[in-house]
Amino acid sequence: MRAAPYARISREDEGNVDNTDIQVDESQDYIDAQGWECVGVYVDDNLSAYSGKRRPAYDRLIADIQANKIDVIVCTELTRLNRRLWHSVDLFRLAETTSLRRIATTDGGGADLSTREGIQSAVTLAIEAEKESTRIGTRQKRKHRVLAKAGKANGGPRPFGHQRKGKGELTVYEPEAVIVREVVRRLLDGESAGSVLRDLREREVKTATGKQFHAADMKRLVESPRLCGKRTHHGTLYESEHIEAIISAEDWEQLQLVWGARAANKGVQSRRYLLSGILHCGNCGTPMVGRRYHENRAGKVYNRYICPKDEAYHHKAGCGKVFRNADPIDLLVSEAVLLRLDSPDFRAALGTQSNETELRELLNQRQAKIAKRDSIYNDYLADAISREMWLRGQAALDDMIESINRQLAAMQSGRTLARIPLDGTLHQVWEGADLDFKRDLIKLLVKKIVVLPGRTQGLWEFKGQRFRFDPSLIQIEWEV
Repeated sequence: MRAAPYARISREDEGNVDNTDIQVDESQDYIDAQGWECVGVYVDDNLSAYSGKRRPAYDRLIADIQANKIDVIVCTELTRLNRRLWHSVDLFRLAETTSLRRIATTDGGGADLSTREGIQSAVTLAIEAEKESTRIGTRQKRKHRVLAKAGKANGGPRPFGHQRKGKGELTVYEPEAVIVREVVRRLLDGESAGSVLRDLREREVKTATGKQFHAADMKRLVESPRLCGKRTHHGTLYESEHIEAIISAEDWEQLQLVWGARAANKGVQSRRYLLSGILHCGNCGTPMVGRRYHENRAGKVYNRYICPKDEAYHHKAGCGKVFRNADPIDLLVSEAVLLRLDSPDFRAALGTQSNETELRELLNQRQAKIAKRDSIYNDYLADAISREMWLRGQAALDDMIESINRQLAAMQSGRTLARIPLDGTLHQVWEGADLDFKRDLIKLLVKKIVVLPGRTQGLWEFKGQRFRFDPSLIQIEWEV
């Protein structure tokens, strides 16, 4: 018989099931005792057989069975193979078309797949395995809920910025915490997440598991309440004495508002064109996008903004009749933004000096409204109020929370602009800034930029450069 040991362990199994090395050794001893030939070893570490996620070693096992390379699978328990009934049935059915004849367990049990009665018995065992997995899952959920209420951290990989100290305890890991605070400050200062992420990669900053930072890692880091010493479970925040804070609760709350506003903005995030998605067609109102134009006769390539004839970058199709070269518009808008920032009247009108006391008060008000919304929901569940009263109260509180969010967003804009040097170095800062920062700043100051239709005949000169361009066909509507 050609035998193949299969071993698996998941995080939930740790402490209750032998590790995969022990499982493989036990299976190989069993194969030797039976006088079988071992034709391959298949091991999946830290992978669940219930979640539905891909198991590379199990997939290879199935492929080799389909290739008629295996007669018997050997494991310490049937639950090592599968915990889902349909996965087990799919495996059993391979006995009808391949050389697979048996699943053996090292205690002498298993399933004989060479007869109909044996397959029926195997299906019964698979049903019991799925029931046990459901019970384990329920226990795990209950355990996580209790841990969350107690403010204790879950298990799993060490989170970036923290290190483990005892069960459920997280303390600040200063070498990484310094980077966390830097990331938070840069995001609150208005820098884009893409720019911060690229910088982390260039500096070869690694995640807690030693891998390169990706967008998902940045999102997980920024949204985690662990940063301010709190714990979340199914959307509910819990105070914690077991998780040491890296940043203040106020900064974390403000960070969530900034991050949420960025996530809600689904406009074009082009890295090549400064104003793609910000410009609007003066003929039909559609956002214009950046595209390259190849002038075959002259053998040149130009960057242009066009009103697209078809759907592009989440924007609806436009008339396709308005287009302009990108370079002169970029120069015109950049200079207008710099002049706007350099105006004393603008700074005075904006009131950029943020009031930290007012900020903290608004955050406290927001948290109180959220707590009140949760309270009336609990009253509804306890039959203390009617469904109509709950919905009416929830709608009113949602409006209040949204109003506070708008005030916080406006205050955040002021804090962002307050950190920009409004002196002789402003042009230097703009020239050295990345495209994402420039786009964010333009969107902060500008409500809309309209490109009016019309033919351009004359030449426009700007800082030694000449373009066939008419600035009067560009209209800028400011936010402030």
